[in-house]
Amino acid sequence: MSETTALYAGSSTMVVVGKLGRPYGVRGWQVLHSFTEPAANLFAYTPWYLQRAPNAGWTLIAERDSKPHKDAYVAQINGIADRDQAQLLNGALIGVTRGSIPEPELDEYCWHDLIGCVVTNKEGTVLGAVSELMETGAHAVLCVRRADSKRDLLVPFTQEYVVEVNAQSKQLRVDWQADWS
Repeated sequence: MSETTALYAGSSTMVVVGKLGRPYGVRGWQVLHSFTEPAANLFAYTPWYLQRAPNAGWTLIAERDSKPHKDAYVAQINGIADRDQAQLLNGALIGVTRGSIPEPELDEYCWHDLIGCVVTNKEGTVLGAVSELMETGAHAVLCVRRADSKRDLLVPFTQEYVVEVNAQSKQLRVDWQADWS
């Protein structure tokens, strides 16, 4: 992989939109995991940056090629032409600058804007902070990291349970009891 200057940017500057997976074939291609909905939206954001390890700098992806494969995509990054080199990038994150992401519509939220939000219930009890979101097929789920527990509290991200979202002030209010697990 050709080395370029790494961009050291905080999470407020870069948005993770995908991840490189296992190698695909022997010519440097690898499985591409898109974190966008729909998955093809990943290709609308440019330029891409690559983060090889947590807290490492972001390196510009100067060259990329991609193609559909089954229900997903495969990609070849920066001219990597061999399986062993591709294996070294397994798990690397793909990011774009925050300015590359369009503003969401009213009552829509970008997941990266919800990470870190303080979650309180309707009674005002702080339940924790959003550590991640996951898609279950039926709906998204908030993973709320609680200070007093090793396990996350899982709250469906639906109108039934999410009462109010204020991404600017990093606050979420939910209809959830503090003692529900």
